Amino acid sequence: MCRNSNTGECLVCFKPIIEGLDLLELIFKNDVLCGHCRKKLIKINRKFDVEGLNVHTIYQYNDTLEKWMYQIKESKDETLGKCFLYGLSRKIEKAYRGYILVMVPSSIEKTQERGFHAVSKMFKSVKLEKRNCFRKDNIKQSKLKRTERQHILDSIHLIDSSIKDNQKILLVDDVCTTGSSLKACYQLLKTDKNKVDILVIAMNDAWIKKSSMKKVF
Repeated sequence: MCRNSNTGECLVCFKPIIEGLDLLELIFKNDVLCGHCRKKLIKINRKFDVEGLNVHTIYQYNDTLEKWMYQIKESKDETLGKCFLYGLSRKIEKAYRGYILVMVPSSIEKTQERGFHAVSKMFKSVKLEKRNCFRKDNIKQSKLKRTERQHILDSIHLIDSSIKDNQKILLVDDVCTTGSSLKACYQLLKTDKNKVDILVIAMNDAWIKKSSMKKVF
């Protein structure tokens, strides 16, 4: 599925971009979502403690995000990927200047089925150097029990170990649910000589309730 974001229509509801905007937003706002759809996203832009990791998250995971991400991944609506970080890319680039962006992997099966890497589409607008360094076996994490998810490390493989020689690495994903995949990738990347930061588009509400740090930008 492909949509043209330059027609003045919202990527989600197809209504005019100006729907739901006040006067100042009409003057200054540049977006691919209308005001009504943009307001459905709850921006928090903070770091949270997840299994001992400091995870920078942009949005709180809610029904709207779940629906849109399902649309990208299962309905193969890859154009919708640009809506999450639209208008935030330059801030991310400034906050993580000099970092190499590394994505948490999807399974080989799912990536082949979709024909694209969903997280890659969501971070496409971020102008940082990107490296595909992981491979994930065909395992459906959502069907695993929580205790079994702790062994997710066995299904994720670092296929480009040279990435660990870089001093600053930004590990990114779409949603932080249990934190198991993030922790597995972090452990494979981290050394005494590098710095690994983590950024996700959205986070499970359970983690948000446990801790909160100052805003990032």
